[in-house]
Order: sequence, then structure tokens, then C-alpha cells
Amino acid sequence: MKYTKYLAILAAAFMMGSCSDDFLDKEPSENASEDQIKDLLDKDPTAIQAYITGYYKNMFSPEAQQSHDDFGLKAFELATDLMGDDMAYMTSHFFVYDYLLDNRASSYRRTTTYWQELYAVISGANEVISGLKEQADSGDESVEKMLGQSYTIRAYCYFWLINMYQQPYEWNKDKLGIPIYTESETKLNRVPVSEVYEQILSDIDKGYNYLKGKGIAKKDELNEYAAAAIYANILSFVNDYPDQWNEVAKYAKLAIEGGSLMSEKELLSGFNDLSLSEVLWGADINGETNTFYASFMSQVDPYGPGYGGNLGNYKMISSDLYEKISDDDIRKKWFGVDLGETNTHYKVRQYVQRKFIDIGSTAPGFTPTGDTFCSDYIYLRTGEMYFVAAEALYRAGKESEAKTMLTTIMKTRNPKYETSATSDALLQEIELQKRIEMWGEGRRLFDMKRRNESLDRTHAINHSAIAPKEVPAGSKLFIYQIPDKELNANSEITDKNE
Repeated sequence: MKYTKYLAILAAAFMMGSCSDDFLDKEPSENASEDQIKDLLDKDPTAIQAYITGYYKNMFSPEAQQSHDDFGLKAFELATDLMGDDMAYMTSHFFVYDYLLDNRASSYRRTTTYWQELYAVISGANEVISGLKEQADSGDESVEKMLGQSYTIRAYCYFWLINMYQQPYEWNKDKLGIPIYTESETKLNRVPVSEVYEQILSDIDKGYNYLKGKGIAKKDELNEYAAAAIYANILSFVNDYPDQWNEVAKYAKLAIEGGSLMSEKELLSGFNDLSLSEVLWGADINGETNTFYASFMSQVDPYGPGYGGNLGNYKMISSDLYEKISDDDIRKKWFGVDLGETNTHYKVRQYVQRKFIDIGSTAPGFTPTGDTFCSDYIYLRTGEMYFVAAEALYRAGKESEAKTMLTTIMKTRNPKYETSATSDALLQEIELQKRIEMWGEGRRLFDMKRRNESLDRTHAINHSAIAPKEVPAGSKLFIYQIPDKELNANSEITDKNE
């Protein structure tokens, strides 16, 4: 009884710490000390799992949740996709200011929750890493798995933070990035982008190597294949990494080993279940963990009772990207909803998404498999890694291998697929097919920034008339300002971004 009570106190301490008003300026009483954690570990090394459970929960159900557009990582993915050119939006509701590239100011909720929630996850990971540091070289598999998850999730959070609070690494290494917290430090200043990436690379390397060889126990926990996928995506940004593109290809291929490509039935099943064969990592959402209207499916399912359905805030593929999808491509069925003639979206109904369907949905031809808003969240899958590997192989000078990698996945999307593209045309084909594949999964903006691409919405007929149509690469509109709450709590930070 005493042990159970103590563990509950530790878990509560972490959860309270994650929603501190001062963000990272935590009082000592809010977190368990290293001695307390060590004492707990002496009794049961797996007891620190409470912290791991806590930071995973913060990825989809933040303790500091403030609004129905705040549901952790999937909210950030949706917001960043709306900041790009491939997702169109014609209503004025949640996420509209992301779409208008006007949700970046230091006083706004988006930049505040983004900062707070990702640093809360980092804080939880730091507790685990600090608490297990004396056992790090013990060879204990359970310890290695906990360390592997914690280093990996810390790397991923810093990766998301640096790419939203500063411009891309390649052209901005010396610019101020974000504070790095690896222990219990408080009130640290921003460090250069290059230093942030040094930490990210160190963390993901440790994370992957601790998880290596341990397979997938549960898809709602980070594993060796998910870590490899994150490693590949991170390295794609680091242009001066030794043998960069061969390394990207290596880790993407390792990630691919974690799952098999989805069948047509799976591709059209709504992207709502961790059991899908491509899924490497996600969140298991159920009746106890769902966040109802403050959820991804609430915002995107066109048939559901949420914002993306009954309330008419439809998310659409841009018409120009849609027209580039072959009629023989299964993925074209991800779009097109039968709306009545009185619906304001009737004329653009063929572009309304149906890739993401809630497990409790009443969509035509769809059989509900669970309760409303209880769909799992998918963060990483093998399908993406085929395109990451194909691009990397091409950039490494291995054009034939790149084409083979591309064709392998495309044959599962379009059995008639063939490409004669070579040279730059092949690279463009890889990039195009990735845009189609990863639509709505939070990859487009980061790819635009990594490739130094401008925003161009001028070729689509279904972008809102009030939305920015052309924005140059490197614009300040693509990065957030440091939130006012952090500036007020942390006197070390004096530059919040323009």
C-alpha cells in the first residue's frame, strides 16, 4: 500500500509539473528528486513507467489543454499542414488563423500551447533520464527501453520546437533557437540552432541504440522502428551531417522493417486504428482517454458530429494537388464527400477529405467499430519512410534504387503505376507522391522549409479568398514567436523572434 501510494504521488507530481503557469520555472517541490526516484527504482525499476505514461498522455491529452483546437501532437500536425499549400479551408473556425498564417504572435494560444506542451513532455523525459542514469549501462532491458523511449521522445519534441521557433538549420545555424533543458535547469536562454541540433542528434542516437533489437511491444510506445523513422526525418534537415543522404536512407530502411504496406482495404479504413499494418507509433485512444470535441477526428471527419462534420468546417485537399492524383490511384478515394446542393461546400465537394474517418462515424459504406471520438492517433508509419528513403537514395546518387523504392510503395497505391522519370523529374515525382501520401499527417510545412520552398496557393480553386496566396521561403510567417508567458517567467530570454 505504501509503495502504491508513493508511485501515485510521483505520477501526480509529474502531471502537476507539466501544467505549471511558469512553464519551465518549476519549484523543487513539484518534481520528485533524484534520490526519491532512485529509492523507488531500488524497489522496482519499472515503477518509473509512471513518468513515461505521463509524457505519452501529454502528447494527445495535454494537462494544460485550453481549447478544442488543442489536442497535442495531432493538433500541431493539423496546424502546420494548414500553414502549407496542400490543405484548403474555406470557413472561419478553429485552425483558420493557422491557415491564414496569423497564429504566430507571442500572445496567442497556439504558440503558447505548442511551447508549453512539448516542454512538458521534455520535462517528463528528463525525469526518467535523470532517474535512470546510474542504471544506464547496466544492460537491463527494461531500463534500456525506458531510456530509449525518453531520449527519443525528447529528440522528437526538440525537433518540432526548433522547426517552429526558428528557420531551417541549413541556412540559419547561428541564429538563436530555443532553450535546451536536459536536467533540472530553469530559466535558460535560447541557444543557436546548431547547438539544438547537436542535442537532438545526440538524443536520437542514444534513443535508437537503446531500443535497437527490442522490436515493437506496443504501438503506443516508441520502439526501434519509430526511433529509426524519427532519426531519418531529423537527418534530412542536417545538410552538413557526414554522408547525410546515405544515413537518411539507412534509417528510413530500418524503419520500413517495422511494418508492412497497407492493403486497399486498410488504406480506405479511416486511418483510425493502431493495428493498421503500417503503423509504427501512435496513441491508443479509448473511452477513458478520448478528449471528445477537442480531438483530431472532431476537427477532420466530414461525417461526424464534430467541427469537421456537422459544423461544416471541412478540410480539403487543394484542387491542384488533387488533379495530379491518377484516377487509378486508391488515394483519390481519400477525397470527395456527397454534400447536398444547399451546402456551402457543394461546388468543391470532390476535394473534401475522407481519408480520416472516426471509428464511430456514420460515413456511407463505413461500418463503425467503436465509440465516437475514440479513434487512435497515428504519428508515424512505414509508408512515409518509403518516400523518405527514395528521396535520400536519389540525393545520394542512387537513382535506380530510388526509383525501385518509389515503385514498391506506389504499386500498392496504384497497381498500374509506372514512371519513366529520371534526374530532376524523378525527384519531383518522389516529392509529389509524398505530398499525396502524407496529406493531413503534418509533413508538408517542414518539407517546404527544409527545401527552402515558397508557399504558392495560386493554382488551386478552393483556397479561401482571404488566405495568403504567395509567401516567400524563409518568411517570418512560418515561425512562431516565443510566448509571452515564457518571456515573463524567464528573464534570460530577451529575443522572442520578429
